[in-house]
Amino acid sequence: MNNVYDSEKRSFQIYCDFDSEVGRVWTLIQSFSYENNGLFKYKRFGVNSPVHEDDAKINWKAYRLSLPHMRSIASVSTHLRATCNFPDEGLVYTDYARAKLEGHDLFGIWQAQCRSYEVMNIRGIECKECTVGTWQIEHEMWHINSQFSKGVAGCEFDGEAGAVCGEQNFGLYNGVNGNFRCTSSLSSTTQHWIGGEI
Repeated sequence: MNNVYDSEKRSFQIYCDFDSEVGRVWTLIQSFSYENNGLFKYKRFGVNSPVHEDDAKINWKAYRLSLPHMRSIASVSTHLRATCNFPDEGLVYTDYARAKLEGHDLFGIWQAQCRSYEVMNIRGIECKECTVGTWQIEHEMWHINSQFSKGVAGCEFDGEAGAVCGEQNFGLYNGVNGNFRCTSSLSSTTQHWIGGEI
């Protein structure tokens, strides 16, 4: 855990990853187990809903920064990242996403938008510098819908091969695929990070 200061010079704790990607630093803004999905699935990033934010140690199964702290970190960041099972497996590029924050509207409300990603990998289906169907409506958390990315949203990423009906990735999880690492078991975890190049 590290201490940083917000725009009003008040200290708060964050978890930073300096090591998994050379030349990049990441701040964890949310982590939850599939078993605890219900605590998070209806909370988009624009909603202030901190969970275990002030604990001395990260609770990877249920953790979220407050909205003011997320906004503070985002103001000095350039990228968004999503990972699966990071505390147990480290960084794995299968079931991984990285995008520039610019143009992503992380705290807004939108659905079936073709957002640009530097890297997207879902169940081994990968694209680079491509658009991917992304959702974040009023009462749904930020997520990808791999089955509908190309056919419904009209984006470049096509995750339909091997998808389950209505499959969601990196959040919400009404449609769940056991072959996606974030939802392969009840103890599987999903992480969201913001950060950038050092």
